[in-house]
Amino acid sequence: MNIRQLQSYFEQWNDLGDTRPCALQFDDGRAYGNFGDLRLSSVFQPIVSGLDGRTAAHEALLRARSSTNVAITPAVVFELPETPAAVVCLDRLCRMVHAVNFFHLGAQRGDLFLNVDFRHVLSVESGDHGRTMETLLGYCGLAPRQVVLEVIESHIDDLALLEQAILGYRRRGFRVAIDDFGAHDSNFDRLWRLTPDVVKIDRTLVVEAISNPRARRILPKIVDIIHELGATVVCEGIETSLQDELARDSGADLLQGFLYGRPSSWAAIDRRDGGLRWSVFGEKFGSCSG
Repeated sequence: MNIRQLQSYFEQWNDLGDTRPCALQFDDGRAYGNFGDLRLSSVFQPIVSGLDGRTAAHEALLRARSSTNVAITPAVVFELPETPAAVVCLDRLCRMVHAVNFFHLGAQRGDLFLNVDFRHVLSVESGDHGRTMETLLGYCGLAPRQVVLEVIESHIDDLALLEQAILGYRRRGFRVAIDDFGAHDSNFDRLWRLTPDVVKIDRTLVVEAISNPRARRILPKIVDIIHELGATVVCEGIETSLQDELARDSGADLLQGFLYGRPSSWAAIDRRDGGLRWSVFGEKFGSCSG
């Protein structure tokens, strides 16, 4: 891992026309981000197979604390950038903090799901999507084929640009996931045009299907349509065994939610007697240079 090159890249973003510096930092081997007085860090939540319950991937999620150690929600963090350049820098910074920390989770980590701010997608010139991310991943020892980039398509009105962004990402080896499908203004017409690799079904559809017989009948049909697109289906927000059963019976390929594991900063899978348990470990990294 080439820490010097990673940090050097982010040093160029010190003057963004924004009042908040954007920097990648390392402390006891862990990667952190500094955006103004905020300290940005990673947690990872497992995504498990709908067939056997084994962990297939992890989604990286942002955690932030102020200089007085007050927790700040990701939604508030992403409201802070004052310029388009600062939005891009913050988005890249978060993803690189996650990528570096994910690299050190070990051989059992599976794939990495990373969120992409829709404003970042809109700000990058057509055809250039994923170029910088591919380079930065190379510095920290990961390849695009290990990464799934999540986009909430309903936030983007310019569908032609989103199509070009997805093509750009996929040309570089990234897979693309449409997040929160079924919420907001999601629709199948957009999926047909975008042909994503993964569709993450919003938890509201599963929750509604628990109490609504009509929704329960429709959910497997939604999964079937997405499979017809050639996409993998993830059911999000699974919190109960009943929701788990419903999602599996509907044909979901992957499952995510508190039932399988809460987001953790140091995540390790301990399989005993064929079961799946989450534990948190506190080992510090050794030297990351070289």
